[in-house]
Parts: sequence; structure tokens; C-alpha cells
Amino acid sequence: MESHLDRLNDLLARFADASTRPRETYRWSHHHDGMLHQTHVVFSVLIHGNEVGPLEGLVRVVEGLVRGTIQFGGRVTLCIGNPEAAAQNVRFLESDLNRVFGIAGQGDSHEERRARELMPIIDRADLYLDFHQTLKPTKSTFYIFPWGAEAGQWVRALAGAKVWVTRNPGQAFSPGMMCADEYARARGVPGITLELGEKGFSDEAADTAARVMIRAMEILDGLSAGETTLPAEAAKEPAVAFVETSYRQPFSDPRMRLRDGLVNFEPVTKGELLSAPGTPELRATMDGALLFPKYPPREANGAAREPRPGEIYRIVAPVDGDPAVLWA
Repeated sequence: MESHLDRLNDLLARFADASTRPRETYRWSHHHDGMLHQTHVVFSVLIHGNEVGPLEGLVRVVEGLVRGTIQFGGRVTLCIGNPEAAAQNVRFLESDLNRVFGIAGQGDSHEERRARELMPIIDRADLYLDFHQTLKPTKSTFYIFPWGAEAGQWVRALAGAKVWVTRNPGQAFSPGMMCADEYARARGVPGITLELGEKGFSDEAADTAARVMIRAMEILDGLSAGETTLPAEAAKEPAVAFVETSYRQPFSDPRMRLRDGLVNFEPVTKGELLSAPGTPELRATMDGALLFPKYPPREANGAAREPRPGEIYRIVAPVDGDPAVLWA
């Protein structure tokens, strides 16, 4: 059976073999210029090293562009964010790459250096899509980023997921830090993050990533040629459901522990017991669905190992109203 590392190395080798055209200054990128229009789209995977599922989709797209089986008249850059962390099957080596964009001049960790290589590529984008995976299984792929009118049309037109975990555009995902998509939006570029299920290789994650990338390029070609509009492309696809984080449970006691088997978008009801037997009681504060349930490594005494996450779970619920009106 092919090991995780063997499959990773095979995909990275395929990427390197296919990337024969001039690259950006960043080693793990492939740049294609169709020379028909100047629109520039940037796709990234492996911003978190252990979220390898979308990698095969990106490699397929690179190979298709090189062979000519995938056509795009504009400019596209496809980036692999942190293959060094992927080789160790960890989220990051020294600091979370998806938290240091825009503030990457403040340190010299591996990830801060990497952000400084990636930021100039995002600076030149007209559209940025970042593909991720969750730590635990999920009942649905989902977009996650703040509301934006143009981005909202892209979300529907791309049809990558039926759910959008959104929020007021003035609210940061991790206060004091900056994700890659936030860095793009700070520069006026639609920045979209799509979560493709539980971390690890999967055909579903690869297929969805490749399909969404190809769809984005098809739309951009049509827009450039004046053959369509973004609202028209969005109208071709079903509307997405808008949900937002309504509650965050602080991980205030290292003895806190969720009961086994909770996954992303697990429905919960107000008052439902979420904690494992014999641990500090955790009950759902409202009806909704779980997001990002945490199961960190434990010490022999059952305490979560440090540094433990800041929160042990979130609850999301439908947005009360139209985001375009609420957050206009």
C-alpha cells in the first residue's frame, strides 16, 4: 500500500516535472499565461502542511495546462504553500503559515519566510482561491470567509460547496493575525477559502479542487470576452446557505474533553451534553451545528497538552437575515 509520504513525494515530483514553463520567483509555483487577457487568478494548496487533499487536484490542473488539455486565456499561478510541513505530516514547522500574512516581516520562522515569498504573488492577483481541509470529518464541504458582495457571486458561481460560514467583514478570523485570504482582501482582491473535508488524501478533495479551479478559469475567460457576467454565472447554480459562528467555547480548562465522534456540522440542540464522561461539563448553549471540534493530544493524566487551542468548539447557526443587507 502506498504510504502518505510516497504519495506526497509522487505528487510533488509530478508538479516539478510539469512546471517547465517560467515560474514565479517562488520555487513551488507554476505560472501559465494564455496571452489573451491579463486577468490573473491565484490558487494555493498546502498552506497547512497536513491538509494534502487538494494537492492532487492542483497537480492535475498544472499538467492539463502544460499539455493543453485545459485552456485558459489569462494568467494563473498555482502555489504549494508548505510542502516541508507536509513531508512531516504536520500543520506547520515553526508558526502557522495561515496566520502570518501581512505581518511576516516581524520574524524569521520558516512560515514567515514563506509568507514573504507568497505575498508578492497574491499582490498581483485579481482573484485568489485557497483550498484547505478540516482536522476532523465534516458533513459538508464549506466556504469560510467574511461576507463580500463580489465574493458572494463567486461562491455561488464556483459551486464548490452548498454552505458558506461567513461573518461581518470587519471581524477577523484570528484577531491580531492574518490569513492568506484576508491578506488578499486587504488589497481589494476577492479572497476565498474552501474547506474540502477531513485532512488527508481523498479523491473527493482532489476532484473538487480541480473542478473549482477549472470553473474559475472558464468564468474568467467568459468575463474577459464579454460573453457573460458574474451575476449570470452565479444564477446558473443553486444559492448557498449562510451560517455564522454564534458561540465559541473557550478551552479554559485543560481537563475539558469532547465526547467521542463529534464532527464538523454535527447538529446540536440547546442543553445537549457535549463533554466526555468524567470531564468538566460542556453543554450546547444553543441550537445549531458544531464547527472545529478539537481533540488535542493528552497527557497521561488526561489534560490537553500545551499549547492547547484557544477554543474547544464553535457553534454555527443560520445568519439572521440577508448578509448583503446586514453587512452592506
